[in-house]
Amino acid sequence: MMRSKTVIGITGGSGCGKSYLSSLLREQGYPVIDADLVAKQVMQKGEECLDETAKEFGEQILENGELNRKKLAEIVFSDPKKLQKLNEISHKYILLRIEDMIEKEASEQVFVDGAVLIESGFPCDIMIGVVAEYDRRKERIIKRDYLSEEEAARRLDAQPGKEFYENNCDFIVYNNGAELNIGEILKRIEEIKSKSL
Repeated sequence: MMRSKTVIGITGGSGCGKSYLSSLLREQGYPVIDADLVAKQVMQKGEECLDETAKEFGEQILENGELNRKKLAEIVFSDPKKLQKLNEISHKYILLRIEDMIEKEASEQVFVDGAVLIESGFPCDIMIGVVAEYDRRKERIIKRDYLSEEEAARRLDAQPGKEFYENNCDFIVYNNGAELNIGEILKRIEEIKSKSL
């Protein structure tokens, strides 16, 4: 796929702080596409992606034609095969919409923030992995998503560990509570770009 822009992925597991990094980049004026937001959009009532998902997992995941996210999460986070199936269905719709958004973006450099960019095979010129300690991540998602300890642990345990990101990303940002140095991150990106020219 030929693109006219540099696409930089920001990835990592739940509670690592991808959104925090994205917000810092937006403050600097960089365009950031939120893959989670796109995932919500393709799962709205009347969308083909939601119809295909309901066909696979049953009408029980719907409430008045809308997705019941908690119900779907209960199903897929307790069974890796079902999670994989959900990803197979949703990724194709999400990736097509993101590609469209990238092309419409005026900037030559576009960031894409997404939890499963690597697993989905989404092509990025540079991939940044955001990682954090397990307990810190758990604490963050309990507070953010109002989960029990058990629900939070089940969600984190269904996702790759930090070694996965260390092995598959161009560089890693460790987000364990210290202030992120956005200048340093942008410098790393420029260094990688200049080496690949």
